[in-house]
Amino acid sequence: MAALYETWTFQEELPDLFQKLIHDLGRTKTSTKVSDCSQYNSLRAKSATLHAPTLRAILWLSGVFAGAETEGALGRQFGEGNTTNYYCMECKDGESRYALIYNWRNGKFKGCVQKVDTVSILPSIQEEQNIAERYIALLAFASTCYGTELYDMEFTQHFEKIMQILDMNEEIDEEEFLSSAYICCDNLYRRVESCLPLEDGGIPIGEPQFTNCEFIESYRLKSGLYGANQTEVGVFQLLTAKRQLTESTIGELKAFYYQGKEVEEKYQALIPKLPDDYKVNTATQEILSMIVNTPSRLFMMEGDSGSGKTTDTKIIAQLLGYPRFVFTCGPGTEEVSLMVSLVPNVDTAAKISESELPTYEDFQIDPASALAVLTGNYQMEIDEATAFREILNAAVQQGYKQAKMEKDFVKTESTIIQACRMPAVIEIQEVAMIEKPGTLTRLNALFDDDAKTDLLNGEVIERHPDTVVIMTTNMDYIGCQMFNESVLSRMHLVQHRKELSVEEMAERAIFKTGCKEKELIYQMAAAISKIKKYLRDKQIRGGVCGYRELENWVWNYMTSKDVLEAAVNAVISKVSPFPEERDTILSTFIEPAFEEAA
Repeated sequence: MAALYETWTFQEELPDLFQKLIHDLGRTKTSTKVSDCSQYNSLRAKSATLHAPTLRAILWLSGVFAGAETEGALGRQFGEGNTTNYYCMECKDGESRYALIYNWRNGKFKGCVQKVDTVSILPSIQEEQNIAERYIALLAFASTCYGTELYDMEFTQHFEKIMQILDMNEEIDEEEFLSSAYICCDNLYRRVESCLPLEDGGIPIGEPQFTNCEFIESYRLKSGLYGANQTEVGVFQLLTAKRQLTESTIGELKAFYYQGKEVEEKYQALIPKLPDDYKVNTATQEILSMIVNTPSRLFMMEGDSGSGKTTDTKIIAQLLGYPRFVFTCGPGTEEVSLMVSLVPNVDTAAKISESELPTYEDFQIDPASALAVLTGNYQMEIDEATAFREILNAAVQQGYKQAKMEKDFVKTESTIIQACRMPAVIEIQEVAMIEKPGTLTRLNALFDDDAKTDLLNGEVIERHPDTVVIMTTNMDYIGCQMFNESVLSRMHLVQHRKELSVEEMAERAIFKTGCKEKELIYQMAAAISKIKKYLRDKQIRGGVCGYRELENWVWNYMTSKDVLEAAVNAVISKVSPFPEERDTILSTFIEPAFEEAA
Protein backbone atom coordinates (compact mmCIF):
# COMPACT_ATOMS: atom_id res chain seq x y z
CA MET A 1 0.00 0.00 0.00
CA ALA A 2 1.31 3.47 -0.85
CA ALA A 3 2.45 5.55 2.09
CA LEU A 4 -0.21 8.11 1.28
CA TYR A 5 -2.77 5.70 2.69
CA GLU A 6 -0.97 3.83 5.46
CA THR A 7 -3.35 2.41 8.08
CA TRP A 8 -2.38 4.98 10.69
CA THR A 9 -3.40 7.84 8.35
CA PHE A 10 -7.02 6.65 8.63
CA GLN A 11 -6.76 6.77 12.41
CA GLU A 12 -5.82 10.45 12.52
CA GLU A 13 -8.32 12.88 14.01
CA LEU A 14 -10.50 14.56 11.42
CA PRO A 15 -10.53 18.36 10.96
CA ASP A 16 -12.88 20.02 13.44
CA LEU A 17 -15.58 20.81 10.84
CA PHE A 18 -15.96 17.17 9.80
CA GLN A 19 -15.57 15.82 13.32
CA LYS A 20 -18.50 18.04 14.40
CA LEU A 21 -20.62 16.95 11.42
CA ILE A 22 -20.35 13.22 12.04
CA HIS A 23 -21.03 13.85 15.74
CA ASP A 24 -24.12 15.99 15.03
CA LEU A 25 -25.45 13.56 12.42
CA GLY A 26 -24.68 10.46 14.47
CA ARG A 27 -22.37 9.16 11.78
CA THR A 28 -18.91 7.54 11.87
CA LYS A 29 -15.74 7.95 9.83
CA THR A 30 -16.84 5.06 7.62
CA SER A 31 -20.10 5.11 5.65
CA THR A 32 -21.68 2.00 4.17
CA LYS A 33 -24.15 3.99 2.09
CA VAL A 34 -23.76 3.28 -1.61
CA SER A 35 -24.51 6.95 -2.32
CA ASP A 36 -21.42 7.92 -0.28
CA CYS A 37 -19.09 5.73 -2.34
CA SER A 38 -17.28 6.74 -5.50
CA GLN A 39 -17.74 5.15 -8.90
CA TYR A 40 -14.35 3.43 -8.47
CA ASN A 41 -15.50 1.47 -5.41
CA SER A 42 -15.95 -2.00 -6.87
CA LEU A 43 -16.32 -3.87 -3.57
CA ARG A 44 -19.44 -6.00 -3.07
CA ALA A 45 -19.83 -4.65 0.46
CA LYS A 46 -19.24 -1.01 -0.33
CA SER A 47 -17.89 1.48 2.19
CA ALA A 48 -16.21 4.88 2.13
CA THR A 49 -13.99 6.30 4.86
CA LEU A 50 -13.22 9.91 5.69
CA HIS A 51 -9.47 10.33 5.44
CA ALA A 52 -7.99 13.13 7.56
CA PRO A 53 -5.07 14.08 5.23
CA THR A 54 -7.44 14.17 2.23
CA LEU A 55 -9.92 16.40 4.07
CA ARG A 56 -7.14 18.77 5.15
CA ALA A 57 -6.00 18.89 1.51
CA ILE A 58 -9.55 19.67 0.30
CA LEU A 59 -9.99 22.45 2.86
CA TRP A 60 -6.65 23.98 1.89
CA LEU A 61 -7.50 23.81 -1.82
CA SER A 62 -10.86 25.43 -1.17
CA GLY A 63 -9.12 28.25 0.66
CA VAL A 64 -6.68 28.81 -2.19
CA PHE A 65 -9.41 28.93 -4.83
CA ALA A 66 -11.55 31.20 -2.65
CA GLY A 67 -8.63 33.57 -2.08
CA ALA A 68 -8.61 32.99 1.68
CA GLU A 69 -5.30 31.09 1.52
CA THR A 70 -3.09 33.79 -0.02
CA GLU A 71 0.22 31.92 0.32
CA GLY A 72 -0.72 29.05 -1.96
CA ALA A 73 -0.22 28.60 -5.70
CA LEU A 74 -1.40 26.00 -8.21
CA GLY A 75 -0.55 25.57 -11.85
CA ARG A 76 0.95 23.45 -14.58
CA GLN A 77 3.99 23.34 -16.81
CA PHE A 78 3.08 22.79 -20.43
CA GLY A 79 5.35 21.11 -22.94
CA GLU A 80 5.16 20.58 -26.68
CA GLY A 81 1.72 20.02 -28.13
CA ASN A 82 0.10 21.70 -25.12
CA THR A 83 0.57 18.57 -23.02
CA THR A 84 1.20 18.75 -19.31
CA ASN A 85 4.75 18.09 -18.14
CA TYR A 86 4.10 18.66 -14.43
CA TYR A 87 1.34 19.66 -12.05
CA CYS A 88 2.81 22.27 -9.72
CA MET A 89 1.91 23.43 -6.20
CA GLU A 90 3.29 25.69 -3.48
CA CYS A 91 1.99 26.16 0.05
CA LYS A 92 3.09 28.03 3.17
CA ASP A 93 3.28 26.62 6.68
CA GLY A 94 4.72 29.04 9.21
CA GLU A 95 8.15 30.09 8.00
CA SER A 96 8.40 27.14 5.62
CA ARG A 97 7.31 27.20 1.98
CA TYR A 98 6.71 23.83 0.32
CA ALA A 99 7.08 23.23 -3.43
CA LEU A 100 5.84 20.05 -5.12
CA ILE A 101 5.56 18.84 -8.71
CA TYR A 102 3.89 15.67 -9.97
CA ASN A 103 4.83 13.87 -13.18
CA TRP A 104 1.72 11.99 -14.28
CA ARG A 105 3.69 9.90 -16.80
CA ASN A 106 5.77 8.04 -14.21
CA GLY A 107 3.81 8.84 -11.05
CA LYS A 108 6.79 10.56 -9.45
CA PHE A 109 6.76 13.53 -7.09
CA LYS A 110 9.63 15.96 -6.63
CA GLY A 111 9.80 18.69 -4.07
CA CYS A 112 11.59 20.80 -1.53
CA VAL A 113 10.94 23.09 1.39
CA GLN A 114 12.41 26.56 1.76
CA LYS A 115 12.95 28.16 5.14
CA VAL A 116 14.40 31.68 5.00
CA ASP A 117 17.08 31.26 2.28
CA THR A 118 17.77 27.55 2.80
CA VAL A 119 16.27 24.96 0.48
CA SER A 120 16.12 21.43 1.87
CA ILE A 121 14.58 18.04 1.18
CA LEU A 122 10.95 17.35 2.04
CA PRO A 123 10.39 15.49 5.32
CA SER A 124 9.06 11.97 4.96
CA ILE A 125 5.47 10.93 5.66
CA GLN A 126 5.38 9.62 9.22
CA GLU A 127 3.08 9.74 12.21
CA GLU A 128 5.08 12.37 14.07
CA GLN A 129 5.20 14.73 11.07
CA ASN A 130 2.57 13.86 8.51
CA ILE A 131 2.69 15.89 5.29
CA ALA A 132 0.61 13.46 3.23
CA GLU A 133 -1.95 16.20 2.60
CA ARG A 134 0.65 18.10 0.54
CA TYR A 135 0.85 15.26 -1.97
CA ILE A 136 -2.89 14.57 -1.90
CA ALA A 137 -3.70 18.26 -2.47
CA LEU A 138 -1.65 18.19 -5.68
CA LEU A 139 -3.44 15.04 -6.90
CA ALA A 140 -6.79 16.60 -6.00
CA PHE A 141 -5.91 19.74 -7.96
CA ALA A 142 -4.84 17.65 -10.96
CA SER A 143 -8.21 15.87 -10.81
CA THR A 144 -10.01 19.20 -11.26
CA CYS A 145 -8.01 20.40 -14.30
CA TYR A 146 -10.49 20.03 -17.14
CA GLY A 147 -9.14 18.53 -20.34
CA THR A 148 -5.95 17.22 -18.75
CA GLU A 149 -4.67 13.71 -18.20
CA LEU A 150 -5.93 13.33 -14.60
CA TYR A 151 -9.22 15.22 -14.85
CA ASP A 152 -12.02 13.36 -13.07
CA MET A 153 -15.60 14.58 -13.40
CA GLU A 154 -16.90 12.87 -10.27
CA PHE A 155 -14.23 14.29 -8.00
CA THR A 156 -14.54 17.76 -9.55
CA GLN A 157 -18.32 17.90 -9.10
CA HIS A 158 -18.21 16.97 -5.42
CA PHE A 159 -15.16 19.13 -4.69
CA GLU A 160 -16.94 22.13 -6.23
CA LYS A 161 -20.04 21.32 -4.18
CA ILE A 162 -17.90 21.39 -1.00
CA MET A 163 -16.42 24.76 -2.03
CA GLN A 164 -19.86 26.23 -2.77
CA ILE A 165 -21.23 25.12 0.57
CA LEU A 166 -18.20 26.50 2.41
CA ASP A 167 -18.64 29.84 0.62
CA MET A 168 -22.32 30.15 1.62
CA ASN A 169 -23.05 32.30 4.63
CA GLU A 170 -26.36 30.58 5.37
CA GLU A 171 -26.75 27.22 6.99
CA ILE A 172 -25.32 24.32 5.03
CA ASP A 173 -26.95 21.09 3.97
CA GLU A 174 -24.94 18.89 6.32
CA GLU A 175 -25.94 15.57 4.77
CA GLU A 176 -25.07 16.74 1.25
CA PHE A 177 -21.82 18.28 2.44
CA LEU A 178 -20.74 15.13 4.30
CA SER A 179 -21.73 12.87 1.39
CA SER A 180 -19.49 14.87 -0.96
CA ALA A 181 -16.66 14.55 1.56
CA TYR A 182 -17.06 10.76 1.66
CA ILE A 183 -17.09 10.55 -2.15
CA CYS A 184 -14.01 12.78 -2.60
CA CYS A 185 -12.02 10.76 -0.06
CA ASP A 186 -13.11 7.46 -1.59
CA ASN A 187 -12.51 8.69 -5.14
CA LEU A 188 -8.87 9.61 -4.59
CA TYR A 189 -8.18 6.56 -2.43
CA ARG A 190 -9.60 4.07 -4.98
CA ARG A 191 -7.89 5.75 -7.96
CA VAL A 192 -4.50 5.58 -6.23
CA GLU A 193 -4.86 2.11 -4.70
CA SER A 194 -6.76 0.29 -7.44
CA CYS A 195 -3.84 0.31 -9.89
CA LEU A 196 -6.27 1.24 -12.66
CA PRO A 197 -4.73 2.39 -15.95
CA LEU A 198 -4.70 6.13 -16.52
CA GLU A 199 -7.40 6.01 -19.18
CA ASP A 200 -9.75 4.31 -16.70
CA GLY A 201 -9.29 6.98 -14.05
CA GLY A 202 -6.26 5.60 -12.24
CA ILE A 203 -3.67 7.89 -10.65
CA PRO A 204 -0.16 6.55 -11.27
CA ILE A 205 2.09 6.42 -8.23
CA GLY A 206 5.71 5.40 -8.73
CA GLU A 207 7.79 3.13 -6.56
CA PRO A 208 7.71 3.96 -2.83
CA GLN A 209 8.95 7.55 -2.66
CA PHE A 210 7.34 9.17 0.34
CA THR A 211 10.14 8.45 2.78
CA ASN A 212 12.70 10.00 0.45
CA CYS A 213 11.00 12.27 -2.08
CA GLU A 214 13.30 13.36 -4.92
CA PHE A 215 14.84 16.69 -4.01
CA ILE A 216 14.57 19.78 -6.24
CA GLU A 217 17.89 21.56 -5.77
CA SER A 218 18.05 25.33 -5.47
CA TYR A 219 19.79 25.78 -8.82
CA ARG A 220 17.07 23.77 -10.57
CA LEU A 221 14.44 26.02 -9.02
CA LYS A 222 16.27 29.09 -10.33
CA SER A 223 16.70 27.59 -13.78
CA GLY A 224 12.94 27.30 -14.27
CA LEU A 225 13.28 23.61 -15.13
CA TYR A 226 10.18 22.72 -13.09
CA GLY A 227 8.50 26.12 -13.21
CA ALA A 228 4.79 26.52 -13.89
CA ASN A 229 4.16 28.35 -17.15
CA GLN A 230 0.42 28.43 -16.52
CA THR A 231 -0.81 29.52 -13.11
CA GLU A 232 -4.36 28.59 -12.14
CA VAL A 233 -4.39 30.48 -8.85
CA GLY A 234 -1.93 32.23 -6.52
CA VAL A 235 1.62 33.42 -7.15
CA PHE A 236 4.56 31.01 -7.46
CA GLN A 237 7.72 32.05 -5.67
CA LEU A 238 9.83 28.90 -6.05
CA LEU A 239 8.42 27.09 -9.09
CA THR A 240 8.67 30.14 -11.32
CA ALA A 241 8.83 29.78 -15.08
CA LYS A 242 12.11 30.33 -16.88
CA ARG A 243 12.65 33.99 -17.73
CA GLN A 244 12.19 34.59 -21.44
CA LEU A 245 15.44 35.90 -22.86
CA THR A 246 15.40 38.96 -25.10
CA GLU A 247 18.24 41.07 -26.45
CA SER A 248 19.19 43.47 -23.65
CA THR A 249 22.06 45.75 -22.71
CA ILE A 250 24.85 45.15 -20.23
CA GLY A 251 23.37 47.82 -17.97
CA GLU A 252 19.97 46.12 -17.92
CA LEU A 253 21.44 42.70 -17.10
CA LYS A 254 23.83 43.60 -14.28
CA ALA A 255 21.31 42.85 -11.55
CA PHE A 256 20.56 39.38 -12.96
CA TYR A 257 24.07 37.99 -13.26
CA TYR A 258 26.57 39.90 -11.08
CA GLN A 259 28.07 37.47 -8.55
CA GLY A 260 29.81 39.86 -6.17
CA LYS A 261 32.91 37.68 -5.76
CA GLU A 262 36.03 39.22 -4.23
CA VAL A 263 38.78 39.72 -6.83
CA GLU A 264 42.43 40.32 -5.93
CA GLU A 265 43.58 43.83 -6.75
CA LYS A 266 46.20 42.64 -9.25
CA TYR A 267 43.50 40.90 -11.32
CA GLN A 268 40.84 43.64 -11.20
CA ALA A 269 42.24 45.23 -14.36
CA LEU A 270 41.36 42.00 -16.20
CA ILE A 271 37.62 42.52 -15.62
CA PRO A 272 36.31 43.84 -18.98
CA LYS A 273 34.70 47.29 -19.10
CA LEU A 274 32.41 47.39 -22.11
CA PRO A 275 29.86 50.26 -22.16
CA ASP A 276 26.54 49.75 -20.38
CA ASP A 277 24.58 50.27 -23.61
CA TYR A 278 26.39 47.40 -25.37
CA LYS A 279 23.81 44.83 -26.51
CA VAL A 280 23.88 41.26 -25.21
CA ASN A 281 22.38 38.56 -27.44
CA THR A 282 20.18 35.76 -26.14
CA ALA A 283 22.80 33.06 -26.80
CA THR A 284 25.19 34.79 -24.39
CA GLN A 285 22.41 35.21 -21.85
CA GLU A 286 21.71 31.48 -22.09
CA ILE A 287 25.29 30.75 -21.01
CA LEU A 288 25.05 33.33 -18.22
CA SER A 289 21.79 31.77 -16.97
CA MET A 290 23.42 28.33 -16.85
CA ILE A 291 26.41 29.72 -14.94
CA VAL A 292 24.24 31.52 -12.38
CA ASN A 293 21.53 28.88 -11.96
CA THR A 294 23.36 25.56 -12.45
CA PRO A 295 26.80 24.01 -11.78
CA SER A 296 27.59 24.26 -15.53
CA ARG A 297 30.97 25.91 -16.15
CA LEU A 298 32.29 24.42 -19.43
CA PHE A 299 31.16 25.88 -22.75
CA MET A 300 32.13 25.99 -26.39
CA MET A 301 31.27 28.61 -29.04
CA GLU A 302 31.83 27.73 -32.69
CA GLY A 303 31.28 30.24 -35.45
CA ASP A 304 32.71 32.49 -38.12
CA SER A 305 35.53 34.88 -37.39
CA GLY A 306 34.04 38.22 -36.37
CA SER A 307 30.75 36.71 -35.20
CA GLY A 308 31.39 38.08 -31.71
CA LYS A 309 32.57 35.03 -29.80
CA THR A 310 35.45 36.77 -28.04
CA THR A 311 33.32 39.85 -27.34
CA ASP A 312 30.71 37.59 -25.78
CA THR A 313 33.31 36.09 -23.42
CA LYS A 314 34.14 39.65 -22.35
CA ILE A 315 30.45 40.34 -21.73
CA ILE A 316 30.13 37.16 -19.65
CA ALA A 317 33.17 38.07 -17.53
CA GLN A 318 31.98 41.65 -17.05
CA LEU A 319 28.43 40.73 -16.03
CA LEU A 320 29.69 38.08 -13.60
CA GLY A 321 32.32 40.48 -12.25
CA TYR A 322 35.18 38.05 -13.00
CA PRO A 323 38.65 38.66 -14.46
CA ARG A 324 39.03 37.33 -18.00
CA PHE A 325 42.07 35.31 -19.11
CA VAL A 326 42.94 34.27 -22.68
CA PHE A 327 44.89 31.29 -24.00
CA THR A 328 45.38 31.10 -27.76
CA CYS A 329 46.06 27.75 -29.40
CA GLY A 330 48.02 27.14 -32.58
CA PRO A 331 49.14 24.19 -34.72
CA GLY A 332 52.15 23.59 -32.46
CA THR A 333 50.32 23.75 -29.13
CA GLU A 334 51.52 20.86 -26.97
CA GLU A 335 50.17 19.34 -23.78
CA VAL A 336 52.86 21.01 -21.69
CA SER A 337 52.00 24.48 -23.02
CA LEU A 338 48.46 24.09 -21.70
CA MET A 339 49.95 23.95 -18.22
CA VAL A 340 53.09 26.13 -18.35
CA SER A 341 54.46 29.06 -20.33
CA LEU A 342 58.07 30.10 -21.00
CA VAL A 343 58.74 33.75 -20.17
CA PRO A 344 61.98 35.79 -20.17
CA ASN A 345 63.78 35.69 -16.87
CA VAL A 346 64.36 39.27 -15.72
CA ASP A 347 66.53 37.99 -12.89
CA THR A 348 69.10 36.25 -15.08
CA ALA A 349 71.75 34.48 -13.03
CA ALA A 350 75.35 35.62 -13.26
CA LYS A 351 77.03 33.99 -16.23
CA ILE A 352 79.81 31.48 -15.71
CA SER A 353 83.16 32.65 -17.03
CA GLU A 354 83.95 31.17 -20.43
CA SER A 355 86.47 28.30 -20.45
CA GLU A 356 89.65 28.81 -22.36
CA LEU A 357 89.31 26.69 -25.47
CA PRO A 358 92.45 25.11 -27.02
CA THR A 359 93.62 26.55 -30.34
CA TYR A 360 94.09 24.56 -33.54
CA GLU A 361 97.87 24.85 -33.12
CA ASP A 362 97.63 23.45 -29.56
CA PHE A 363 95.67 20.50 -30.95
CA GLN A 364 98.27 19.80 -33.68
CA ILE A 365 101.23 19.91 -31.22
CA ASP A 366 99.67 17.82 -28.42
CA PRO A 367 96.09 16.47 -28.84
CA ALA A 368 96.12 14.94 -25.33
CA SER A 369 96.97 18.30 -23.70
CA ALA A 370 94.37 20.16 -25.80
CA LEU A 371 91.69 17.68 -24.63
CA ALA A 372 92.84 17.98 -21.00
CA VAL A 373 92.12 21.75 -21.08
CA LEU A 374 88.41 20.97 -21.43
CA THR A 375 88.09 17.70 -19.51
CA GLY A 376 90.92 17.93 -16.96
CA ASN A 377 91.87 14.39 -17.92
CA TYR A 378 95.21 13.78 -19.73
CA GLN A 379 95.04 10.71 -22.00
CA MET A 380 98.66 10.03 -23.07
CA GLU A 381 98.04 7.51 -25.91
CA ILE A 382 94.96 9.14 -27.51
CA ASP A 383 95.06 9.59 -31.30
CA GLU A 384 94.12 12.81 -33.11
CA ALA A 385 90.76 11.61 -34.47
CA THR A 386 89.56 10.40 -31.09
CA ALA A 387 90.83 13.54 -29.36
CA PHE A 388 89.03 15.74 -31.89
CA ARG A 389 85.70 13.95 -31.32
CA GLU A 390 86.04 14.21 -27.55
CA ILE A 391 86.97 17.91 -27.72
CA LEU A 392 83.79 18.59 -29.74
CA ASN A 393 81.66 16.60 -27.32
CA ALA A 394 83.16 18.34 -24.28
CA ALA A 395 82.57 21.78 -25.85
CA VAL A 396 78.93 20.93 -26.54
CA GLN A 397 78.31 19.66 -23.02
CA GLN A 398 79.93 22.72 -21.47
CA GLY A 399 77.87 25.02 -23.66
CA TYR A 400 74.68 23.22 -22.61
CA LYS A 401 75.53 23.50 -18.91
CA GLN A 402 76.28 27.18 -19.27
CA ALA A 403 73.06 27.86 -21.17
CA LYS A 404 71.08 25.98 -18.53
CA MET A 405 72.60 28.01 -15.72
CA GLU A 406 72.04 31.32 -17.51
CA LYS A 407 68.25 30.79 -17.27
CA ASP A 408 67.24 33.19 -20.04
CA PHE A 409 63.70 31.73 -19.77
CA VAL A 410 61.74 30.36 -16.83
CA LYS A 411 58.57 28.31 -16.61
CA THR A 412 55.41 29.89 -15.21
CA GLU A 413 51.80 28.77 -14.95
CA SER A 414 49.76 29.13 -18.12
CA THR A 415 46.78 31.47 -18.09
CA ILE A 416 44.55 28.37 -17.99
CA ILE A 417 46.02 27.31 -14.65
CA GLN A 418 45.97 30.88 -13.32
CA ALA A 419 42.27 31.16 -14.15
CA CYS A 420 41.50 27.81 -12.51
CA ARG A 421 42.70 29.14 -9.15
CA MET A 422 39.93 31.75 -8.79
CA PRO A 423 36.47 32.84 -9.93
CA ALA A 424 37.39 33.78 -13.50
CA VAL A 425 36.51 33.37 -17.16
CA ILE A 426 39.16 31.71 -19.33
CA GLU A 427 38.72 31.86 -23.10
CA ILE A 428 40.69 29.14 -24.89
CA GLN A 429 40.83 30.44 -28.45
CA GLU A 430 41.12 28.52 -31.73
CA VAL A 431 41.14 25.05 -30.18
CA ALA A 432 40.50 23.54 -33.63
CA MET A 433 43.90 24.78 -34.82
CA ILE A 434 45.81 22.25 -32.69
CA GLU A 435 47.31 19.70 -35.08
CA LYS A 436 47.07 16.86 -32.57
CA PRO A 437 43.42 16.66 -31.45
CA GLY A 438 44.44 14.54 -28.45
CA THR A 439 46.41 17.45 -26.99
CA LEU A 440 43.34 18.93 -25.29
CA THR A 441 42.71 15.70 -23.40
CA ARG A 442 45.43 16.93 -21.00
CA LEU A 443 42.71 19.19 -19.62
CA ASN A 444 40.14 16.40 -19.18
CA ALA A 445 41.02 15.92 -15.53
CA LEU A 446 40.25 19.61 -14.91
CA PHE A 447 36.94 19.22 -16.74
CA ASP A 448 35.76 16.15 -14.81
CA ASP A 449 33.59 16.23 -11.70
CA ASP A 450 36.53 16.25 -9.27
CA ALA A 451 38.21 18.97 -11.41
CA LYS A 452 41.80 18.13 -10.39
CA THR A 453 45.04 17.62 -12.29
CA ASP A 454 48.73 17.45 -11.49
CA LEU A 455 51.26 20.05 -12.60
CA LEU A 456 54.84 19.40 -13.71
CA ASN A 457 56.16 20.23 -10.25
CA GLY A 458 53.97 17.56 -8.67
CA GLU A 459 51.40 20.01 -7.29
CA VAL A 460 47.78 18.96 -7.63
CA ILE A 461 45.55 21.84 -8.72
CA GLU A 462 41.78 21.84 -8.34
CA ARG A 463 39.66 23.97 -10.64
CA HIS A 464 37.81 26.60 -8.62
CA PRO A 465 34.05 25.87 -8.70
CA ASP A 466 33.41 29.34 -10.12
CA THR A 467 35.98 29.14 -12.93
CA VAL A 468 34.19 29.41 -16.29
CA VAL A 469 35.94 27.78 -19.28
CA ILE A 470 34.84 28.91 -22.75
CA MET A 471 36.42 27.39 -25.86
CA THR A 472 36.01 29.46 -29.02
CA THR A 473 36.84 28.31 -32.53
CA ASN A 474 35.95 28.25 -36.20
CA MET A 475 35.76 24.85 -37.90
CA ASP A 476 35.81 26.09 -41.51
CA TYR A 477 39.24 27.69 -41.79
CA ILE A 478 42.24 26.02 -43.39
CA GLY A 479 44.22 24.09 -40.81
CA CYS A 480 41.29 23.40 -38.46
CA GLN A 481 41.17 19.90 -37.01
CA MET A 482 38.39 17.70 -35.62
CA PHE A 483 37.85 17.70 -31.87
CA ASN A 484 38.63 14.80 -29.62
CA GLU A 485 35.27 13.36 -28.57
CA SER A 486 36.26 13.05 -24.91
CA VAL A 487 36.80 16.83 -24.73
CA LEU A 488 33.60 17.60 -26.60
CA SER A 489 31.53 15.35 -24.33
CA ARG A 490 32.64 17.29 -21.26
CA MET A 491 31.23 20.57 -22.52
CA HIS A 492 28.01 21.52 -20.73
CA LEU A 493 26.83 23.55 -23.71
CA VAL A 494 28.06 23.83 -27.30
CA GLN A 495 26.75 26.77 -29.30
CA HIS A 496 27.11 26.91 -33.06
CA ARG A 497 26.82 30.64 -33.62
CA LYS A 498 24.83 31.74 -36.65
CA GLU A 499 26.26 34.19 -39.13
CA LEU A 500 25.50 37.81 -38.33
CA SER A 501 22.71 39.18 -40.50
CA VAL A 502 23.21 42.31 -42.59
CA GLU A 503 21.24 44.28 -39.99
CA GLU A 504 23.28 42.89 -37.08
CA MET A 505 26.58 43.62 -38.81
CA ALA A 506 25.50 47.16 -39.71
CA GLU A 507 24.18 47.97 -36.22
CA ARG A 508 27.33 46.64 -34.58
CA ALA A 509 29.57 48.61 -36.95
CA ILE A 510 27.57 51.79 -36.32
CA PHE A 511 27.86 51.29 -32.57
CA LYS A 512 31.59 50.49 -32.55
CA THR A 513 32.77 53.11 -35.08
CA GLY A 514 30.35 55.91 -34.30
CA CYS A 515 29.89 56.55 -38.02
CA LYS A 516 26.64 58.42 -38.64
CA GLU A 517 26.15 57.40 -42.31
CA LYS A 518 23.82 54.53 -41.46
CA GLU A 519 22.43 53.99 -44.96
CA LEU A 520 25.92 53.66 -46.41
CA ILE A 521 27.00 51.22 -43.69
CA TYR A 522 23.94 49.05 -44.41
CA GLN A 523 25.02 49.00 -48.07
CA MET A 524 28.53 48.01 -47.05
CA ALA A 525 27.20 45.23 -44.79
CA ALA A 526 25.05 43.93 -47.67
CA ALA A 527 28.12 43.82 -49.92
CA ILE A 528 30.11 41.94 -47.27
CA SER A 529 27.29 39.39 -46.98
CA LYS A 530 27.19 38.84 -50.75
CA ILE A 531 30.97 38.45 -51.02
CA LYS A 532 30.98 35.96 -48.17
CA LYS A 533 28.27 33.89 -49.88
CA TYR A 534 30.22 34.04 -53.17
CA LEU A 535 33.40 32.75 -51.51
CA ARG A 536 31.47 29.90 -49.90
CA ASP A 537 29.57 28.95 -53.07
CA LYS A 538 32.73 29.02 -55.21
CA GLN A 539 34.69 27.21 -52.47
CA ILE A 540 37.43 29.84 -52.62
CA ARG A 541 39.90 29.17 -49.82
CA GLY A 542 42.72 31.23 -48.43
CA GLY A 543 40.72 34.44 -47.97
CA VAL A 544 38.33 35.94 -45.43
CA CYS A 545 35.36 38.26 -45.53
CA GLY A 546 33.16 38.92 -42.52
CA TYR A 547 32.23 41.42 -39.85
CA ARG A 548 35.83 42.40 -39.07
CA GLU A 549 36.36 43.35 -42.70
CA LEU A 550 33.20 45.47 -42.55
CA GLU A 551 34.37 47.30 -39.45
CA ASN A 552 37.83 47.88 -40.96
CA TRP A 553 36.17 49.15 -44.13
CA VAL A 554 34.16 51.68 -42.14
CA TRP A 555 37.21 52.86 -40.18
CA ASN A 556 39.20 53.20 -43.41
CA TYR A 557 36.35 55.10 -45.07
CA MET A 558 36.06 57.51 -42.12
CA THR A 559 39.74 58.34 -42.66
CA SER A 560 39.97 58.42 -46.47
CA LYS A 561 36.39 59.48 -47.32
CA ASP A 562 36.70 57.23 -50.39
CA VAL A 563 34.46 54.17 -50.04
CA LEU A 564 35.96 52.35 -53.06
CA GLU A 565 39.56 52.88 -52.02
CA ALA A 566 38.66 51.85 -48.46
CA ALA A 567 37.02 48.66 -49.82
CA VAL A 568 40.14 47.73 -51.80
CA ASN A 569 42.38 48.19 -48.76
CA ALA A 570 40.17 46.66 -46.07
CA VAL A 571 38.08 44.04 -47.91
CA ILE A 572 39.30 43.10 -51.39
CA SER A 573 42.89 42.69 -50.25
CA LYS A 574 41.82 39.85 -47.94
CA VAL A 575 39.18 37.97 -49.93
CA SER A 576 41.55 35.79 -51.97
CA PRO A 577 45.26 35.17 -52.57
CA PHE A 578 44.58 35.19 -56.34
CA PRO A 579 44.59 38.57 -58.18
CA GLU A 580 42.02 37.49 -60.75
CA GLU A 581 39.55 36.52 -58.00
CA ARG A 582 40.07 39.84 -56.24
CA ASP A 583 39.40 41.70 -59.50
CA THR A 584 36.23 39.70 -60.12
CA ILE A 585 34.88 40.37 -56.63
CA LEU A 586 35.72 44.08 -56.87
CA SER A 587 33.99 44.52 -60.22
CA THR A 588 30.99 42.36 -59.26
CA PHE A 589 30.12 43.38 -55.70
CA ILE A 590 31.86 46.67 -54.89
CA GLU A 591 32.18 48.96 -57.89
CA PRO A 592 28.56 48.70 -59.18
CA ALA A 593 27.18 49.43 -55.72
CA PHE A 594 29.53 52.24 -54.64
CA GLU A 595 30.69 54.08 -57.78
CA GLU A 596 28.23 56.91 -57.10
CA ALA A 597 29.35 57.18 -53.47
CA ALA A 598 33.03 57.43 -54.42
